[in-house]
Amino acid sequence: MGALWRGDLEYQGRIRIDGTLLGTVRTNDLLDVGAAGRIEGEIHVAQALVGGVVEGTLHATERLTILPTAIVRGVILTPWLDVRVGAQLDAEVRVIREETPS
Repeated sequence: MGALWRGDLEYQGRIRIDGTLLGTVRTNDLLDVGAAGRIEGEIHVAQALVGGVVEGTLHATERLTILPTAIVRGVILTPWLDVRVGAQLDAEVRVIREETPS
């Protein structure tokens, strides 16, 4: 089964999840969910690279990349979304970029 973490995770820098995390993830940096990784809960990050399973709310303030091995279910909020061929997506998706004043 691998590692199981229940609770909240707040960090700086880059982290990779290859086990299971049940809870909330918060960072102003990058989250990397490996192909064997699973997160159930809320994710609030600047950037995310998802290769595993994510269920819940995923809010990436800068960019979200969903790899071919990924399964994402829930709600996605991001200004930049890259979904690779083969990824499974069952989510409400909102891609909203703030308008820059001219």
